[in-house]
Amino acid sequence: MFFSEDELACPTTGELVLAPGFGAALDSLRAAFGAPMRLSSACRTVERNRRIGGHPRSLHLIGNEAHGTDTCAVDVVILDGVSRAKLMSAALDQEWSVGVASNFIHIDRRSDHTDLPQVVYHYRR
Repeated sequence: MFFSEDELACPTTGELVLAPGFGAALDSLRAAFGAPMRLSSACRTVERNRRIGGHPRSLHLIGNEAHGTDTCAVDVVILDGVSRAKLMSAALDQEWSVGVASNFIHIDRRSDHTDLPQVVYHYRR
C-alpha cells in the first residue's frame, strides 16, 4: 500500500473509513502514475467537512448519507502541469472522476459507489 493511515484519516478525528475497494483502486492509480502523490484531503467527518467549507454531499465524507457510501475521494497536491496531465490521464484511464483546482487535483470513484457518472470538472474559486 502506497498511502499511510495518517495520510488517509480525517485530520480532526483520526477516523479512516474508505468505501469498499477504494484503497486498492487508489493504490492501482498510484502505481500507474509512477510517482509519489501528496494528499491534502481524504477522509472527512461531517464536522470537518463543514469547518473547511466542503460540499455537503462531498465524496470525502465518512458515512455519506446523501450517496450511501464512505470516503471514495482524495485531493492530490500537484502544481506542475506535466505531472497534472499525467495524473489526470492515468485517472481517466482507470475510470476515476477528476476535478481540477488551481492547487490540487480531486479524484474520486463516484461511478463505483454512487449513481453519478464519471466526469471531469474544474473548481470555480
